[in-house]
Amino acid sequence: MYTSVHVARCGLKGAQMGDRIMWSRQEDVERIWIYEGLEFSHRLVTKKRQGSSFSFHITTYTPGFNTMVEGDGIHEVVLYCLHGWSTQIVTATGEERTFKPGDAMYLPLNYSYRHIIGEAGLVVAVCASPGKE
Repeated sequence: MYTSVHVARCGLKGAQMGDRIMWSRQEDVERIWIYEGLEFSHRLVTKKRQGSSFSFHITTYTPGFNTMVEGDGIHEVVLYCLHGWSTQIVTATGEERTFKPGDAMYLPLNYSYRHIIGEAGLVVAVCASPGKE
């Protein structure tokens, strides 16, 4: 609850979504299947939920999932590996990389790579701009 002092100091009078601190829990948002049974995401921060210009998700992949990933020409994305690992092979160059906990990966608007999930599966934090719903 905001007191009149908070309202005056922080300019909260008439505050809109995107103008205040908000929390979100994975258990409280819908599980969105990207590929049924293979990849799902919990979109914790979005324009609709918090009024944010970007989105933040936790995405989980099942062990052994093998897919091509391509940019959509609209979103810049950052991936941060939380758990598990995968092999990523950049289509244009053939560069191969093991993506493991502590690694971050920047994805421009246009890209393409093969994504092969390791035997432990993979859990990543994802930030996209503009945001995805």
